[in-house]
Amino acid sequence: MVLFPRILAAFLIALWVYAPAQGRSEEEREGGIIGTGIVGTITHLGSIHVNGLHIQVDDMMPISGSVEPMTAGDLEPGHTVAIVAERVEDGWHARHIRQVFPLVGQVTDFGDGELAVLGTRVNVGETLPDLMVGDWVAVSGLWQDQAVRASRIELLIGTEYQARISGTYLSSDQNGALVVGSSLISGISPQHLQSGDLVRVYGEPKPSGIEATRLETGLFDETVGIIQVQGYYSAPQPDGLYTVLGSGLVAYTERPEMIDQNDSVIRCGQTGRLIDSGVADQDGNGVRDLQAELGC
Repeated sequence: MVLFPRILAAFLIALWVYAPAQGRSEEEREGGIIGTGIVGTITHLGSIHVNGLHIQVDDMMPISGSVEPMTAGDLEPGHTVAIVAERVEDGWHARHIRQVFPLVGQVTDFGDGELAVLGTRVNVGETLPDLMVGDWVAVSGLWQDQAVRASRIELLIGTEYQARISGTYLSSDQNGALVVGSSLISGISPQHLQSGDLVRVYGEPKPSGIEATRLETGLFDETVGIIQVQGYYSAPQPDGLYTVLGSGLVAYTERPEMIDQNDSVIRCGQTGRLIDSGVADQDGNGVRDLQAELGC
């Protein structure tokens, strides 16, 4: 049973990070506490550490988005996750965890310190995993430019899997086809995607990408307030739009040469936008303090 002081503390932090979600009525939002989104790679266990935050988890909590059924106790360093968390009196507590795979598919090629999955390059470092062309793999990690910097690669036994891509849509190719990273998405022509949207695509693997049967947007299954993300900046678009790849959060710049795509960053955002460090929200209701605690 959750104690009253913990509920009160969680409610107060929710007030700090409150931000209306498009399409949701006031009555819908009043039904629950809006959590904080945390997106990044697990670095340590006990419970788990993500982006420098120690987040307590219930080991029996089911993990959504996993390839095989799993619970929080099965998570390992290198896994990439999107967490809905609450800040209560004894620290951060996860109330929902999604496992995020930039790529799930078949290995189609090997190179120097990299391999290819679904038409996208995967940087694996100095030592290539013991894999063969045709093997199914689940790739954890972060997008950088049109490639993925892998933090963990897991061999999937068998072939009864759906291919997946989780990444940022920025623009279509010269033929008007949807592209995520270097992977071509065919089979679905969504009408309302916007540049910078985070998309999750499921379907049949192709050497150049996916024949899609399902497409979803966003990382979270519930409304969140402030979001902390780890990742790499995209190259700014002609209109100045840029994003932290894999986040769904965008911003604009008039100085595109200042956007460094080489080093990973930790940034915060709300309602689909990156927010500047040290800038409180329009009500001045404590977002600045929460940003400082989140390190962004």
